[in-house]
Amino acid sequence: MHLAAKDLTVRLEAQGRPALDGVSLDLPAGTQALVLGRSGAGKTLLLKALAGLLPEARPAIRWDGQPVAPGRQDAFGMVFQSDALFDSLTVQENVEYPLLRRGASPREAIARAADTLAEVGLLEVAGRLPDLLSGGMRKRAGLARALVARPQVLLLDDPLAGLDPLTAHGVAELVMQAAQGRTLLVAAPEPPSQLRLPRWIWLHQGRVVHDGAPATAPAAVAGDEASA
Repeated sequence: MHLAAKDLTVRLEAQGRPALDGVSLDLPAGTQALVLGRSGAGKTLLLKALAGLLPEARPAIRWDGQPVAPGRQDAFGMVFQSDALFDSLTVQENVEYPLLRRGASPREAIARAADTLAEVGLLEVAGRLPDLLSGGMRKRAGLARALVARPQVLLLDDPLAGLDPLTAHGVAELVMQAAQGRTLLVAAPEPPSQLRLPRWIWLHQGRVVHDGAPATAPAAVAGDEASA
């Protein structure tokens, strides 16, 4: 399955310039890439647009040659920087939620959520509320919720933010295990040492200033910083 963006432009009311400005990307199945850039560069918006979460951006996004419409969003799993867990639901219920929303039976949702929590090492805390979890556990719970529907594309918004080095290393290992056989895009303000991905997509003021191998990035990034 092929994911692509063609001249993707997104405008926010509070900004005079586009938040994403003519972004075009070709992301074949199995792509593994970091989406890099300063705060406000457009990283989170790009992930949301690719997942079909921004209605105004959908015409510019193609998944297997077709527009990313609401009915085709099952192929995407997204982990938000804030985790976006429901504090009133247990970890198990948080992970069940995407399946129930898609019409799965309660029995199926319970079984698949438990299996996914076991994969990320959280089965023993399935009955806890999110506010009782450590930062690393919350990150893993968010990953489990993204994985439970068995998506073909994983979109992770700064998944290692706020974690100590040891915890970040463990979460990064889980991310790479989960990415096997999937397309993976990870947004971060700078390249995380724990996630060495073969492709860097560097954004500056909503535009792609580098898209390619890490070894070829410094000149593009230097130009980005100089123009800031």
